[in-house]
Amino acid sequence: MDKNTTESTINELFKEIDPITFSKLINVIDVDKYIKKLTVYKFLQLCIIAQLNELESLTKLAKHLKDKEELQTYLEFDAISTSQLSRKLGQLSPQLFEKVFKYLVLKIQGQMKNAPIIRNIGRLLVIDSTTMSMSLSQYPWATFRKTKAGVRLHLKVVVTKDITVPDQGIILPAKHADRTQMDELIEIDPNAIYLFDRGYVDYKQFDRLCREGVRFITRLKKNAEIEVLSERISNPERLIYRDQIVILGNGLV
Repeated sequence: MDKNTTESTINELFKEIDPITFSKLINVIDVDKYIKKLTVYKFLQLCIIAQLNELESLTKLAKHLKDKEELQTYLEFDAISTSQLSRKLGQLSPQLFEKVFKYLVLKIQGQMKNAPIIRNIGRLLVIDSTTMSMSLSQYPWATFRKTKAGVRLHLKVVVTKDITVPDQGIILPAKHADRTQMDELIEIDPNAIYLFDRGYVDYKQFDRLCREGVRFITRLKKNAEIEVLSERISNPERLIYRDQIVILGNGLV
């Protein structure tokens, strides 16, 4: 990103969360006590800069700051070491930034229009997860394979004609399967349709959603047992290749 684009993007982002608002949100006494340079707010700014510039490590972030005079002016310090960034990251609880995330989501939702993505569809809520690998030696609590550690982000976003925004996020050790988070991610909302991948397939959960009138779309696993009750006329021109009413599963408890 060039100088003007970077500065304007950062300025727009931080209009919604200035230092005073941020301090009220994190509400942690003495979190920046005796800190003159790398405050939590400055660290958040650096994290956003890293995301905007697709920087893959703290080392690259430190070098990026050293090479960009305009960022040094904006942040009011000229350099920061990888070790300082690493220490700061280790000191901060993820819950601090979770509060910021929830605050911004609520702000966006308040500005959203209720226009559906397609006529009569209501709100479309898309759920998916992504796994982020981590060092097994440094994060043994996040072990999910013999030689790997990692966390998994479960994210729900709202899609309308005008905007797509995050609605809810859950971060857990990667050993937790996708389907274990359905209770947290799916709310009873007759005006919404949920869309999720087959990692969230859980027949008992499907039964619950059907009983509670929740509409959802998903992909089934190859070994899914299906009993066809009736079949409707398909419409390949509208990408509907098969339209059936079925009983899913073998009916055994």
